[in-house]
Amino acid sequence: MNYIVDSCVWIDYFKYKKHFQEISGLLINNLASVNKIILAELIPSAQAYKEYDFIACFSGISVVPLNIDWDEIMAIQYECIKSGINKLGLLDIAIAQNAKQNGMGIFSTNRHMILLCKKTGLMCRT
Repeated sequence: MNYIVDSCVWIDYFKYKKHFQEISGLLINNLASVNKIILAELIPSAQAYKEYDFIACFSGISVVPLNIDWDEIMAIQYECIKSGINKLGLLDIAIAQNAKQNGMGIFSTNRHMILLCKKTGLMCRT
């Protein structure tokens, strides 16, 4: 299965050397992707700190196009709020919606994203 790899996992991977086996396997098999939301979370800070090697690592990773469906995002947020899952960021919901519309899973260690995956039926690798 292809996965959108969340920014928290990339930070753990590059900064703390966590998830090495999982990320390496996904990269070798061309199953790791990002979208522009994740790049927007990572790249500006890397540019500010002149971490050009970090930025270069993303040049070979597939970027999933965003086709944001605001009605679906509102429906997901409503279902989450209704079931007591609060404080979800819209960007996390948009990432989940993007994965869902492309038949992908999400690789994340973020507690809110994991709850969101469970609620929406997305495959979540942690």
